[in-house]
Amino acid sequence: MKKYINKASFIIAFTALAYLTSCVEGVELATPNVASPVLVLLEGTTFDATASVSVQGRFYELDKTGILDHNVGIDSIPVSGLQIRVFINQTEEVGSATTDNAGMIVFEQPWTSLGVASPTSGRQIRLEFAGTHKNIAFRQYHNVRVR
Repeated sequence: MKKYINKASFIIAFTALAYLTSCVEGVELATPNVASPVLVLLEGTTFDATASVSVQGRFYELDKTGILDHNVGIDSIPVSGLQIRVFINQTEEVGSATTDNAGMIVFEQPWTSLGVASPTSGRQIRLEFAGTHKNIAFRQYHNVRVR
């Protein structure tokens, strides 16, 4: 009988411990995860060593008011007048542009301006297109490569 009481006591204590430790409050993220305020579409990834890097960007705000209506859906509205800054190495600004009425920009720079003195086939650089829309900052990464 004493053996049975010891087993039952152990099971009750283990269950109580598991119950008490399973209800721990969540910890906030160190960096909050915020959705981008714009949809960024970038085109242009591979360029000849003798050519300039030329990336076209289109920036849209998504209108989700018709999301529940299959006849309307989500609409993409071009964001005009949006200031875009382009970085390499996270902090080195290599250019900037402002979107036109169609929400488009063209970023064009020679390889030397991107820190590539002698472009060789396969060399890759990560560009970062950054801006702020409706007081929410965003950053879109885009890799370009020497053909």
